[in-house]
Amino acid sequence: MKVLNHPIDVIAVFDKEGKIKPYKFKYNDKPVIIHRIMKRYLEKLAGNDRIVFVCIQNERDVYKIKYEIDSQKWFLFCE
Repeated sequence: MKVLNHPIDVIAVFDKEGKIKPYKFKYNDKPVIIHRIMKRYLEKLAGNDRIVFVCIQNERDVYKIKYEIDSQKWFLFCE
């Protein structure tokens, strides 16, 4: 199975405590609205800290998006 590590554009909300909540992202010029965040965790990979969000759209499509803290970039991951 092919692994996807694709940079994406994301619209996110930051609350007053600084917690990030992604709202929607664009992939292949199509918007994907995030209906629910199932899981959120921190991962460290090769010295890069990332916040990982496992998200659901339409109660069936699952996406894993990652926010790289140092570079402030978002990535879509699929396995």
